[in-house]
This record gives sequence, C-alpha cells and structure tokens, in this order.
Amino acid sequence: MLFPRSRWLYQHVHQAHHKYHRIPIALAAQDASAPELLSLLLLALGSSWLLGCHPLSEAAFHLLNTWLAVEDHCGYDLPWGLHRLLPRLGAGAPHHQLHHILQKGNYAPYFSHWDRLWGTEIR
Repeated sequence: MLFPRSRWLYQHVHQAHHKYHRIPIALAAQDASAPELLSLLLLALGSSWLLGCHPLSEAAFHLLNTWLAVEDHCGYDLPWGLHRLLPRLGAGAPHHQLHHILQKGNYAPYFSHWDRLWGTEIR
C-alpha cells in the first residue's frame, strides 16, 4: 500500500514489477527490483521470527505465497483460483489483472476485502 502513495517508491522500487502491464505473464509475479525483493524477504523473515514460527510452517507459507502470486499474475481465470474458493474474500487473477492493466487500484493480490476497506477496488 506504500507504493501508490509514494511516487518515488513506485518509480524506484515497484515500477520494475509493472513492465508486463498489458500482457499477463506468470513469471511477472516474482519479477521485482532488488530493493523490493529484499524488503519483502525481510518482512517475511522478520514477522516469522517475531511470531516464533516453525521452519516447516515458514516453508509452507513461502510455497503457498509463491503459488498464489504466480496464479494472480498468470492472466487466467482458473477454476481453483482463490476468488472462486472464497467468493467475497479472495481476489484472484481477474481482480489483480485490472491493477496491472490500469496501473491503479486493486492493489491487494490475494484478499479483495483490503481494497474494499481502503476504497481502492476497481470492478
């Protein structure tokens, strides 16, 4: 949520992720600048350390997170997508694809209720 609010952060950190904004490509899920990847890694490791997570729980989280990120960026409305399993809660590829096409709104990659709460949902 920081990137849309700070033009400098978007241009220097997050914009690399949006170079495939018109063409959905699953690998774009992990295509980010070094500062963004480092900040996400430190956030994930730091929060799991603070919570005292078991290493297997942490590994399961990273696998699930990678799966959902690739699914959100693949451009396909998959029948097992999170938005179908959790209809009013899950965001899924159709929701997040609008974010990449319009370059605004629908910031939440997994759970659409965050965009509704912050007033950033685009339908």
